[in-house]
Amino acid sequence: MYDCENCVRRLDQLVDKELSGPEVEEVHLHLGACGDCTRRYRFQEGLKRLIRVSGSERAPDALRERLREQLKA
Repeated sequence: MYDCENCVRRLDQLVDKELSGPEVEEVHLHLGACGDCTRRYRFQEGLKRLIRVSGSERAPDALRERLREQLKA
């Protein structure tokens, strides 16, 4: 099973559907046992969805500030 460091490194690839089947399983096993990594995954997934739907619109200032804070963590 992945540790947090390995899991976090794979989250972008998971969100972008760039992992192989076995890699997806390993990451999901870790996410099932780790709340911190699950929160990071949900954040990244939500961010990608927001970017996809927003097109060229600028994100609201409050959202931009929350993103900055999350990225510092």
